[in-house]
Amino acid sequence: MGFFAQHGKLSVKKYSVEELQGTYICALIDCEVVQVKSFSDPNVIVPNFKWIFESTEKRDYDGQPFRFTTYTRTYYGNDNANLTILLDGMVGRMTSEQFQDLDLDVLKAKQWQVVVGIRHKSNYEIFNVIETVNPVKELA
Repeated sequence: MGFFAQHGKLSVKKYSVEELQGTYICALIDCEVVQVKSFSDPNVIVPNFKWIFESTEKRDYDGQPFRFTTYTRTYYGNDNANLTILLDGMVGRMTSEQFQDLDLDVLKAKQWQVVVGIRHKSNYEIFNVIETVNPVKELA
């Protein structure tokens, strides 16, 4: 028996896009700066934020949390920018000073309500996307 057979787990259940659609209570695991191809010119590489959320209440059949990822550009302020939309949902509209002072560790310490939806590619393939991220409202 091999090393991975002795120590690892094999998950044979694959979740469909439709099954993953819904609302999850999540923790922000990380926000990384990654380099991706530009939408307007695939020969140009641009920085993006890779936001990684992990469910804290719902688990898969193996007891593992679900993990959801979304990408945003690195510019905040434009109402149509994905970063602005994401952060406005998470912390509300910020001034430039508030944006500069925003601490990733503070965001990681909170619980988030993440709504996962479905999008269609031009080839009719479907995939999951994070639609909104809002703070979990604490009961008084």
